Amino acid sequence: MKRFLIIALLFSSALTGAVVAQTLVGVELASATALKMDSQVRLPHGSFRAMGQGVKPWIAKVRGGEAYGRWEVYLAKGVARRLQGAFVSQVQAGFAAAGYLLEGRRNYVLGREKHTSYTFGAAGGKRALLYVIETPEALVWLVGWSR
Repeated sequence: MKRFLIIALLFSSALTGAVVAQTLVGVELASATALKMDSQVRLPHGSFRAMGQGVKPWIAKVRGGEAYGRWEVYLAKGVARRLQGAFVSQVQAGFAAAGYLLEGRRNYVLGREKHTSYTFGAAGGKRALLYVIETPEALVWLVGWSR
């Protein structure tokens, strides 16, 4: 019985270490790169960036998205999906550092999805939208720039 408990403890420690390591790698990837739409705004991407035809359904879900374009779409799955607060905080800090201030926030629930919309404004009338969609399988965040 002692051997079983020791093996179970070692296995659970190794598994917990792997989860922490995956989380740290996700945070490192998220903070390592910068978006090119406004070179002053640093956004998480790297392996999280979604591209191609698969992004159109996500963009179509954005409430009030008609006023924005040049969309950037990011997707986090697995353990990284649970880091919504860290991603949103990092994006808000990136916008603030570039002179974009948070002007508003709205929450929506659509079926099993939770949507949160953050609007930002900067000098000269520049505006940006951060739109976060939480699904049971993924965390999707979209950034749109005023047209």
